[in-house]
Amino acid sequence: MANWERKSQYLLREIVKFRTYIDTLATAQAQKQKIYAEREAREQQEMEQSEKDADASAKPTEDDGANEASKPAPSKTVPNPVPPAPFLLHP
Repeated sequence: MANWERKSQYLLREIVKFRTYIDTLATAQAQKQKIYAEREAREQQEMEQSEKDADASAKPTEDDGANEASKPAPSKTVPNPVPPAPFLLHP
């Protein structure tokens, strides 16, 4: 009789374990779908905003060359030379 009780307890523990696992997977899937939906909505808003910005910047402006004159000249930088690695000579 004790053998059947141990089997029953084991099976109950396994059922609880797998139900917990299934619940965790379902919760994770729901959370994943929620995050993907939020991300898609945010990307859609950003796309709409960039389209509005592009429309606003597409208006013709008068160019008298002042913008180019106010920009600083690009500086040419020379990369620092890398010194050669020292050689170790063993006696």
